Amino acid sequence: MQQHARMPGSPSIDLFGDDPVAARQTYGRLLGVPDRDRFVVDNATVRIHPGSAADNRVMFGVENYASAARLLGRRGLALTESGPGRAVADDAPVGIGAIVERTPVENCDITTIDHLVFDAPSRDGAVALFGATLGFDFRLERSVFDDAIQLFFRTPAVVIEVLVRRDGPPRTTLWGIAWRSSDIVATHHRLGADGITVTPIRDGRKPGTRVFTVKEPALVVPTLVIA
Repeated sequence: MQQHARMPGSPSIDLFGDDPVAARQTYGRLLGVPDRDRFVVDNATVRIHPGSAADNRVMFGVENYASAARLLGRRGLALTESGPGRAVADDAPVGIGAIVERTPVENCDITTIDHLVFDAPSRDGAVALFGATLGFDFRLERSVFDDAIQLFFRTPAVVIEVLVRRDGPPRTTLWGIAWRSSDIVATHHRLGADGITVTPIRDGRKPGTRVFTVKEPALVVPTLVIA
């Protein structure tokens, strides 16, 4: 089984729930693999922990951990080491981790994470965190609905979408995950046949895309599949 080095910016997502066993089983069904401690796709890793969803966080891969930690500190992001080569931000649901070798799930129609969705209390705070501090490429801002804006940032591995709403949360939180399928019809059929609740396939907001929502609370965060 071939291993791959994670690219810079590859997210390692830590999800916390009150029933981690059910969460791992449901992620296994989503990705078509047995229950395991971590789920690896081509550009990301998901790990499940016991706890509160308020603690969900995303650790972004860096090529030089020590150098990245010093730079983020100079930019004002307070970090606390959570393990060898890993540090979490004190006041934001993000962190950094040294790039490690990984073995992605094989023979699955869900191949990557397309984008991660965060809720943020302010537009300027989101730009400061994801753009100025973490150094992600700020690509787009647009209004949605009547009282919200979407901000889009790109890392080498994944797109970050930030939703800023008038009645948003008091602090930035990880809101949801969008997975990319190589065959959305096959994925939709597989999940439905396995008893997972899914919405009908519909056109996505981005022209040329098709999406459906996976309605399983055990996944901890809102979940979308896109192609």
